[in-house]
Amino acid sequence: MRNLPFDSIKRLVNLQSNQHHKKWIKNAGADKNWKEIINNPDIIPELPRKAAVATFRLMTGHDCLAQHLNRIGCKDSPICPLCSDNALMNAEHLAVCSDLSGSTNIVEKYWDARRKMT
Repeated sequence: MRNLPFDSIKRLVNLQSNQHHKKWIKNAGADKNWKEIINNPDIIPELPRKAAVATFRLMTGHDCLAQHLNRIGCKDSPICPLCSDNALMNAEHLAVCSDLSGSTNIVEKYWDARRKMT
């Protein structure tokens, strides 16, 4: 083995570690609802912060909507408290929730729902 400078060895170790981590995270997230973030990591950073936060929360399912809050034990029911549809309050429901009809896009609907639930 030839003598390599410390910086070169450090770079090679970091490169190999990063490649191993990317492969692991891709395999671990293959069946998760946030797999789109792994496949296209530039989705979130290109958005304004408010939109990025809402998009990340909705894509991962770690949002402030009733279904998630019920799953983690913070809310008694996963049903939407804003409308009378008796539907699970999740990302899909935001698009059709009758109480959020004044908002035009999913990001506005997310923040509007969050504001109304508090």
